[in-house]
Amino acid sequence: MSQRFTVDGESTRRYSRFNATGTQLTVRLLPPPPDSDPIMHFLDSMSDLFECSLRNSDGSDMVCVTISNEVNVQDKPIGISFRRRDRLSADVIWSLFEMVAQSNTSFNAMGR
Repeated sequence: MSQRFTVDGESTRRYSRFNATGTQLTVRLLPPPPDSDPIMHFLDSMSDLFECSLRNSDGSDMVCVTISNEVNVQDKPIGISFRRRDRLSADVIWSLFEMVAQSNTSFNAMGR
């Protein structure tokens, strides 16, 4: 399997009030290979990204997903509020992408 995204940055923050640690990933999707289906490449890239970002979490860990645009900071972040990892399904995450695609005219899958 080829690499479908790069991790441009990772930061960890400690929340002492909640006795928790948070991790933020900044990623960039790589362009599809020549002669490939761009939509399937996007779907596979997102599946790989979800798997990568959640691989170190337990079922009882609290997870929040936020999508924001680093280039156009006027676009408000869109996200899924905190919920237990075992209650976060792929369908919930895909519904977030639907909201981004429908509400954000400058959304660019190749951006940060």
